[in-house]
Amino acid sequence: MANLEIDKREFDQLVGESIDNQKMIEEGSMLGAHWHRIEGNVCEVETYPNRPDLLSVEGLARAYRGFFDIDTGREKYDIQKGDLKVEVDESVEDVRPHIGGAVVRGLELSKKKINGLIQLQEKMHETMGRRRDKLAIGLHDLSTVEAPFTYKAVEPEKVSFKPLEYDKHMQLGEILDEHEKGQKYAWILEDEDRYPIIEDSEGKVLSFPPIINNQLTEVDSETTDIFIDVTGKHRETVMKALNILTTALSERGGQIESVTVDGEKMPDLTPEEMELDIEYFRDISGLDLEPEEIVKRLEMMKHEAKKKGDKIKVKIPAYRNDIIHQYDLIEEVVIAHRYDNIEPEVPEVDQMASVKPIQDFADRIRDVMTGAGALEANTFYLSSKEKIFEMMEIEENEVAEVANASGEEQEVVRNWLLPSLFQTLHDNRHHSYPQTFFEVSDVVELDNSRVGASNKKKMAYIVTGNEKDYTDARAILQVLERDLGLEFDVQEKYRSCFKESRSAAVYFKDKRVGIIGEFSEEVIENWELSYPAAGLELDVEKILELKE
Repeated sequence: MANLEIDKREFDQLVGESIDNQKMIEEGSMLGAHWHRIEGNVCEVETYPNRPDLLSVEGLARAYRGFFDIDTGREKYDIQKGDLKVEVDESVEDVRPHIGGAVVRGLELSKKKINGLIQLQEKMHETMGRRRDKLAIGLHDLSTVEAPFTYKAVEPEKVSFKPLEYDKHMQLGEILDEHEKGQKYAWILEDEDRYPIIEDSEGKVLSFPPIINNQLTEVDSETTDIFIDVTGKHRETVMKALNILTTALSERGGQIESVTVDGEKMPDLTPEEMELDIEYFRDISGLDLEPEEIVKRLEMMKHEAKKKGDKIKVKIPAYRNDIIHQYDLIEEVVIAHRYDNIEPEVPEVDQMASVKPIQDFADRIRDVMTGAGALEANTFYLSSKEKIFEMMEIEENEVAEVANASGEEQEVVRNWLLPSLFQTLHDNRHHSYPQTFFEVSDVVELDNSRVGASNKKKMAYIVTGNEKDYTDARAILQVLERDLGLEFDVQEKYRSCFKESRSAAVYFKDKRVGIIGEFSEEVIENWELSYPAAGLELDVEKILELKE
């Protein structure tokens, strides 16, 4: 989810009429962008990750023009033929292979509009761009550089420029070491010997993607013509991001102009075409709408739609990346129809269902843990002996093994959860700290049952960060005691994955039900973590059995 702050006056201006604040909060949220608060002209809006085209006031206004039946149908953007070229050197193939480019001319930018563009850019970095790893965006004042441009990878010490917010020239390596943005995103390039840059015909650097732009090309209120670059590792994502940016700037009155990137004209705003079967729509949605009503609602979602036989032919805007299947079109029609216009029905079933006690207990634990500020993880059941034994510094014991496993990562079924949470920490080691995760899920333990093994519901918690230790895990155990009405007995007991004097066994009604402790330096090193970690693991099924 992404939270935006937009100006209501700008929104109304782009929509073409003033929409009542209460209507936005009550009806506007049905589009999929939640209007939490409007105070004065400041609006707090939350959008879902599947709609990056709504990450700007321009995108929101465009969508609501259709949703409120003010201006329906697909927006058609004119692209004029441009002569700017970008050559892509083969040196970027193994670093950051894809680049998209476009020019938008004739803009009238104010400080507020520029801040809105920066917000769109940063929100796309965080959502579509996976913190700039998958894609990164650069916006440049075109008047300061000379085409053609070249996208290539270079040795870090061979190129220098004056990055944004700095008043001195820095080599690329220095930027990663010293600049705030360099330090924040250096992890993306940590395995590379060469770094990508975009330079103009005179050798002036426009950008060092995905890190920072040159101060030379900074966009300000005097800028009228902008060159957009989008670089990344996934071509389709790069192109969709380029379409979202260019159409957002066009909504501001800018004229889109094509750029030739390695011989290919960009941006490509050709709509995708899809068919919606009318009877299939009625069967899935339960709505008995006439074809004309279906067409009308698709147009309210800014699609181009036309009935042809027993199907609706739909042209989907090039800035939408979330329409993949007929189901998505059905959802679009239902959103425009409004969910609150659908009469609820009780399903015709002849049995009453109820939640199993173990599931109900697990859900209560989840509520307690999320209330305590931990993020829930859902990790893989299959693992390797290396991860569940060797990397956790414990002796190998018998565990359910997978016959004909496709690889070492899937050779066994896990018999405890903490190694899975360590894998989560390892995968997120470049994100901000502290980090806290928990998981309530099944493991498989060998026993004397008919098949020789059974599922067991377990719960695990882990925390890592500067100065995190045993007391943090102990505090979470106390929260569980308080909120679940339990009384645990903690008795010092060493387990090799923990520090010798910082671990214990957890008992409930004189039965051992778990472990808790601060992990040893060897375990921390094995998982390549930078900070200490502590955690606990509890047998949920045994606790429930003893509790009852």
